[in-house]
Amino acid sequence: MDWLSHILINNLVFKELPLEKRWWAIAFGVAPDIASFFGIYRMEFFKKMLFFKKIPASFVPGWVVKAYNVAHSVPLWLVIFLSLWLAGWRLAAVVWCGWLVHIALDIFTHGAESVTQTRPLWPLSKWYYAGFVWSTKKFLLIQYAILALLYLIFF
Repeated sequence: MDWLSHILINNLVFKELPLEKRWWAIAFGVAPDIASFFGIYRMEFFKKMLFFKKIPASFVPGWVVKAYNVAHSVPLWLVIFLSLWLAGWRLAAVVWCGWLVHIALDIFTHGAESVTQTRPLWPLSKWYYAGFVWSTKKFLLIQYAILALLYLIFF
């Protein structure tokens, strides 16, 4: 899913938190993609994303796929969450859930044709759900229409 969608959805999910704390959840909600793709964003990559073109696998080096698997792993997320919670940093554990929201969204929006499939049980399993492809015009139109409606209702 695109960064703006992750930002808007995490803002909705954590709307009850005060803004200064909600920003942390929103930042964690975008962080998995920043951690995964940092360094490969270049003009051709952005052009393809902006014009809904398939991103060739040649744009994505092997280390990015490995970083993506690490950043989108629920077991690894859980280790950090439990560490924060058991250390008594409950608020940090709550805003860390923004990262989990990101993973959950990507499970269903990275289809089999995606450059990266979200493997939420990595390294325990290579399973992934061949869901929707978020970068299609139809999906984005429906998704942003739903988000606009939700923002009208909740804000």
